[in-house]
Amino acid sequence: MVDRAIHHPLTPKRRWFLKSALAIGAVGATLGGLVFWHRGVRDGRLTEHGRDVFRGLAIGFVGAMLPKDPTSREAILNQHLQHVEGFLQGMPIVLQVEINAVAGLLGNLPTRKMLTGLGSRWTEASEDEIASAIESMRLNPLPSTRLTYQVVRAITCMAFFSNSANWHLTGYPGPVQI
Repeated sequence: MVDRAIHHPLTPKRRWFLKSALAIGAVGATLGGLVFWHRGVRDGRLTEHGRDVFRGLAIGFVGAMLPKDPTSREAILNQHLQHVEGFLQGMPIVLQVEINAVAGLLGNLPTRKMLTGLGSRWTEASEDEIASAIESMRLNPLPSTRLTYQVVRAITCMAFFSNSANWHLTGYPGPVQI
């Protein structure tokens, strides 16, 4: 028979459980609200936060191929962002929603800090900070963070390398005429 008068210190109490569940729910709702508020894509177009994220990712993944001249570099990055928008619009709606969530996670400071360790916006970060953030995602022990890395790398690289205007930057002369 169990004596209800005995309270073991390691036994969680109902109030403690309810308070914990309420706190976890509040934190989850807050982060979810931030991701929705600062989502990456709205009405098929990249938002300010989405442009910030995909611009930073482009610098991190294909930055070595971009020209050093700031004017032409900016022009190519802006063209890349337009190509990313078109690329995302061609995807099924389900994937667009998922990519929107990923861009929202990487666009918000709390979730970006948790996923990448990057404490500043992507446009304010240096190339070394961006490289470190991407490497942090790539080598993260959590499979979900590594999957996030693979998704953003795939989108960035497919959008960049599928644009024939960027082929000269990579040294690819284009298809051979037969």
